[in-house]
Amino acid sequence: MKTEHPAGNLQKKFDFSPPQPRPFMANLPATIDTYEEGVARFFQWRTGLDYYHTIDQVVDFAVNTGRVKVIDLLADTATFALRLAARKAFDGRIYSFDTNVTLLERAKQRSAHLSLQQFIEFRHLREPQFPVADGFGELAVSFFDLHRHHAEQYLAEILRILVPDGHLILAELLTPKAAQRSLPWLMKKMHLRYIQKNPAEAGAVYYDQEELIQLLFNAGFRQVIIQGLNAPESRYAGVFSLIAATK
Repeated sequence: MKTEHPAGNLQKKFDFSPPQPRPFMANLPATIDTYEEGVARFFQWRTGLDYYHTIDQVVDFAVNTGRVKVIDLLADTATFALRLAARKAFDGRIYSFDTNVTLLERAKQRSAHLSLQQFIEFRHLREPQFPVADGFGELAVSFFDLHRHHAEQYLAEILRILVPDGHLILAELLTPKAAQRSLPWLMKKMHLRYIQKNPAEAGAVYYDQEELIQLLFNAGFRQVIIQGLNAPESRYAGVFSLIAATK
């Protein structure tokens, strides 16, 4: 699963900038056009990585599993779901969830605009339980979202909705506990809370590698693989990683 394959011939290129004159976004608030740009900027500030390139690496990882019934655990900008659906190597269906109905409407309109609606079903989620049966999906993907959840409850729910031998892909920032007690880390949390006015991210809980592996094993997963996507800039920085686990 660690093998990376060139995606240049498979990846359809999309322009994710605000459409002009926004014909398929006409019924949504104008501020929704700037949301994805803000998400991409925040992701780069938080991880040091390019948002779209990182999502493409997650898409590569997902395609390489060969699984065709995919649960996108957080639609958000819908970039992951749309890019996976556009891959010629992917011959399956994606079920993408979000608690935000405005973002879901945006995602539905964009998928229709890109003629991908037959591959993706966007569904509203009222946490903490996903509205699907036990063993619903073959592959579950969580992109930079685990840190916002109660890990034990979140992983137990993911385990429930996966088939036996199903896979989970987590894309998450792994941070040593010593770094989380450092002054730079605390300053960053203060910046999130008081400058960016983002208390949800300021109060997020991150895990180091060994701690996350133990959480996955305790939940009932096995065969955990971790692939770091960057090198830490300092001993106070985390490593954004792809974590694959099998039920």
